[in-house]
Formats: sequence, structure tokens, C-alpha cells
Amino acid sequence: MDKKVVELLNAQVNKEFFSAYLYLGISKFFTKQDLPGFASWYKVQAEEEQEHAMKIYDYLLDQDEDVSLDQIGAVNIDCKDALDAAKAADKHEHYITEEIVKIMDAAVEAKDYRTQLFLNWFITEQAEEERNSKDMIVKIEMLGNDKKNLYLLDKELGARK
Repeated sequence: MDKKVVELLNAQVNKEFFSAYLYLGISKFFTKQDLPGFASWYKVQAEEEQEHAMKIYDYLLDQDEDVSLDQIGAVNIDCKDALDAAKAADKHEHYITEEIVKIMDAAVEAKDYRTQLFLNWFITEQAEEERNSKDMIVKIEMLGNDKKNLYLLDKELGARK
């Protein structure tokens, strides 16, 4: 595999694990706001991000490449309200999409067709992630940050497994 592609994939493993930390931080924020459905939704999201990291981890090992398990940065969630938290998640998803695109660009440049096929799943997944984060913002904006209104959405979000 192309050295640059391997480096970018290794960095992405770390970014996906950081994403899991970020979502755990958001989950903690909602737990402290007494919104267990929101907290559960973001906890499930954290688990999904770990799965993404492991997909890349396994792919690198399947290609006989080394996996660099670097330190994961600390997460500092400083949200005022539910909308703020949802916007932080949305901003992060757009960042992750940009990072996946950078890896795809490097794979295209290296004519690494196998990695391009592998990354297609992530491109599709990021479209879904961005749609979900946007939908969350729209729902919260419609309801406002009043806890009585958020209670209804909280029940819906708690059903996610």
C-alpha cells in the first residue's frame, strides 16, 4: 500500500476513536441534563464510531500493514444546551467527512483501487451521519430548548439501540 494512504488510515483510526470519546462526552452532557434518551442515543453513536475505527484497524491488518495506536485526545464538551450539543456533533461529522475524503483523494492518486472500494462504505456512512446530525438540529430547533418539549424527543431517541 502507498505510504501516505497507510498514514492517513492510521490517523483516521485515532480520529474515529476520538469521535467515540466526543459522543460519550455529549452523552454525559445529556445525562447531566436529565435527558436519558438523548444520552442513550449519543452513547450508541459512540459505539458506532468505535466500530468505524475497528473497520479501518482490521483493514490495515488485512493488508499486512501496521496499525499505530496513538494517544486519543481529551474531550472537552462545553455546551450550553441541547442545540449546542447537536451543533457540536454536526460540526464534528463534517470534519470527519473531510478527513475521509482526504484519504480517498490519496487512494485515487496512488491508484489504490482496493482502498477506494473500502472507503466507499465510509463515504456512504458519512452522508448518513451528516443527515442524522442535521435532522437532530432541525428537531431541537423545532422544539426549542424547553425541557418539556425536549422530553418528547428524548423518549423517541431512547428507543435507538
